[in-house]
Amino acid sequence: MRHFSRNPPGSTLDARSWSRANVLVLNVTYEALCEIPAERAVVLISVGAAETVAYREPPFPIRSQHVEISLPQTIRLLRYVYVPHSVLVTDSSRATFAGVFRRDRNRCGYCAEPVATTIDHVLPRSRGGPNTWANLVACCVPCNQRKADRTPEEAGMPLLWEPKAPRHIEKAQRQIWRDLAAV
Repeated sequence: MRHFSRNPPGSTLDARSWSRANVLVLNVTYEALCEIPAERAVVLISVGAAETVAYREPPFPIRSQHVEISLPQTIRLLRYVYVPHSVLVTDSSRATFAGVFRRDRNRCGYCAEPVATTIDHVLPRSRGGPNTWANLVACCVPCNQRKADRTPEEAGMPLLWEPKAPRHIEKAQRQIWRDLAAV
């Protein structure tokens, strides 16, 4: 099984650190949804909203007065949680430099090098290019200087992807928590 968590199996836990461990949450269809704190995962298991798919190795028991639960590595929800995958940020949402770097994963839109430190306007500002998601792309300094005050076509530097508004993952995640809270 591929491991998604930041804390690898076998890492040592103690009475203080177990609640900060992460647990992978799967939908009832076994698609990965997110990672949650182990403390929240234990609550979901104890109220019957989830079941353990994989236990943490070495086993780490969580005990209360009446119940003992082994700390899970992966849990599966017992009810389907709808995740809207096509929800986009509205056009009125302002593009920020930090948001563009995050969307493009700090990769240059022209050469794909993971060293993008500048933002390029696809349609240059001198020609009326707006500060919108569709007109901004992360760019490395050499490509930005080479493109200069031209369009990608004029510079002979095609974009490797079409810049778009990022998917709004946070909204989807909040909906997941609302659905889980209703259990």
